[in-house]
Amino acid sequence: MGKSIFISYRRIGSSWSTRSLHERLGTQFGKDHVFMDVTDIDYGSDFADRIEKEIGRCDVVLVVIGPQWLSAADTEGNRRLDNPGDYVRMEIGMGLKRRIPVIPILVDGASMPGEEALPDDLKPLTRRNAIELRHSHFDGDIQLLLDSLQEI
Repeated sequence: MGKSIFISYRRIGSSWSTRSLHERLGTQFGKDHVFMDVTDIDYGSDFADRIEKEIGRCDVVLVVIGPQWLSAADTEGNRRLDNPGDYVRMEIGMGLKRRIPVIPILVDGASMPGEEALPDDLKPLTRRNAIELRHSHFDGDIQLLLDSLQEI
């Protein structure tokens, strides 16, 4: 059985919030129902294959967007989101293509990227209602998200 909730994130700039989110979701819905790469992909596994399988089985994709999410670059200085093989881009694109809820979660003061800043396959993300997850209001913010996920 696949996980019900898939967490998509960049390790740069959103690690604390993603880890806290994962822990809280696991407590609320059970760890077997929340997918996060670092806890659920075994060493030596085909990363892309596992992500594709999990996105294909999940009920919702949570997209954690930190301040550096849009501008994150590879070792050559190219913006990661512009690479069709970027895992975050693939995760979001697959969720959008499946027409399941894709919920942007804005952390550490990040704002929703504008449509013009995203590749064509991710532009529909800008039409998704986002929730803020603030360090100073984490418990209240996470409760709003948990309530919403209960409905899904």
